[in-house]
Amino acid sequence: MRIRYGLLGVFLAIAPPAFALDAGAPPVLAPLQQQGQAANLSAQFLGRYAYKPVPLDDALSAQIMTRFIKALDPDRMLFLQSDIDTFEASKTKLDDAIKQEDLSIPFSIFNIYEQRMADRMTYARSLLKKGFDFTAQESFPLDREKSPWLKSMADSDDLWSKRVKSDWLRLKLAGKTDAEIRDTLDKRYENSLERVYKYNSDDVFQSFMEVYANAVDPHTDYFGASASADFDISMKLSLVGIGAVLQERDDYTTIRELVAGGPAQVSGKLAVGDRITGVGEGEDGAIKEVVGTRLDEVVQMIRGAKGSVVRLEILPADAGARAGIASSA
Repeated sequence: MRIRYGLLGVFLAIAPPAFALDAGAPPVLAPLQQQGQAANLSAQFLGRYAYKPVPLDDALSAQIMTRFIKALDPDRMLFLQSDIDTFEASKTKLDDAIKQEDLSIPFSIFNIYEQRMADRMTYARSLLKKGFDFTAQESFPLDREKSPWLKSMADSDDLWSKRVKSDWLRLKLAGKTDAEIRDTLDKRYENSLERVYKYNSDDVFQSFMEVYANAVDPHTDYFGASASADFDISMKLSLVGIGAVLQERDDYTTIRELVAGGPAQVSGKLAVGDRITGVGEGEDGAIKEVVGTRLDEVVQMIRGAKGSVVRLEILPADAGARAGIASSA
């Protein structure tokens, strides 16, 4: 673990009560002893030395819980209301658990997230074999951040059938054939499904501690080992990117912010909210589908030596897919 100070504040860069999982679910992840110790030490540090120290109490505990759930399922596409009710029963217990070096609560939530994701990706792939009726009058909200949580698996099935139909229609409007669409979406959902089985305890710990640090101060982050290495690379400027802050949202690598004067902003071809669906390295490298790919893997594909070229396939925030976006790294 590494703690850094910066002009904007402290930089800290990002582990059962157990909630039962069904048979065949992804492997259940559990926190390591050193992660519980690191969380406790970080809590002591943040409570004393942050720019604006915030005590780890019931109020902060509830805030962390809310933020962690939102970070995992920002568009309320996965968790059911019954899941949320179970999680919130422990929302004021996180503070005491962290002080006791116990991270079973966030890990239990993440395990349910994994299960829901695996279920939905498997269901989405099954829908591709059936085809869709585009004559029906239906709507699919692109922004579900403030929508009610799903009440049942039947509600989830209905929502995801519309989600997959929307994905299909976007590719159709982009000029893809039905065969190409089926292959593209199947690979996309397969990527997401495979990723579920690759998560490890470090991923959970990083995600949770990032949320905890941001709850204390929006300019505070938690750096785990890999995030710290990425920070060192950015400081040395040995590798650079497109000048955009990226985040993972609903299986998409999404542009959260454009850096002033960076290649992305200068090109005028990218906007906040755009989603990166494919990456091609060099002037003529093949575009690789990246929907469902881990954020850190996408960042590695985009990052390169100064003056190099990376080509992005973009799904705009408010339109169908457009391809061949070129940006200098």
